This record gives sequence, structure tokens and C-alpha cells, in this order.
Amino acid sequence: MENYSNNSMSRKEIEITLEDVELIMGENIHFLNKYIENCFCRNCNPSLTTITNYRFFLNDLEDIILKGDCIKCSSPVARYIETGENKESAGMAKHIREIVKKYKKIKKQ
Repeated sequence: MENYSNNSMSRKEIEITLEDVELIMGENIHFLNKYIENCFCRNCNPSLTTITNYRFFLNDLEDIILKGDCIKCSSPVARYIETGENKESAGMAKHIREIVKKYKKIKKQ
């Protein structure tokens, strides 16, 4: 998988876990596989592919981004899941963001 260093992420984009994604998506978590299996790859024809070796990120709009590789050609791909528009999901995402922020402060000490 291509290395997505801090330089390639927005300053407000944080890495999150699958457990965080489950909390944010709530009852919609059953759609996660559809997002994983329906990803656009600019190098493949047909361009619809599956994302593999992915990691989860939370952006400043409280949306989830999956970053990984195309299963067909191994090119880097990403899948955006708009969770920030849902009031409950956005609230959970903000809570997770605060916990991650506090954890990083404690870890630095």
C-alpha cells in the first residue's frame, strides 16, 4: 500500500479504527462492504474496483475516507463516505476526534 504520510493528509484528517467507523456509521455499518467493493480507479478499465489494504480516516467535515490500493492494479485509491451530514453520525465523529486528540496529548507526555 502506498504510504499515506502526514504530508498527504489534511491537517484536520485523522486516522481512525474500524471500531470508530462502526460507532460513526451506527446501523448503516452494513453498507461498509458496498463502499469497499465499489471504488473508482482511474487506471483500470472498467474503472469500478475493490479497495484493499485500506485505512480509515476522518476529515474535518466528519466524513470517513478509506485510503488503500486497487485490487486489480495496486494503484492508490480512496473512497469517501459522507457521514458528516447525519447529525448523530457527525456527533459521534466529533466525539471520536476529541478522544484521539486527547490521547495524542497524553502519549506525548
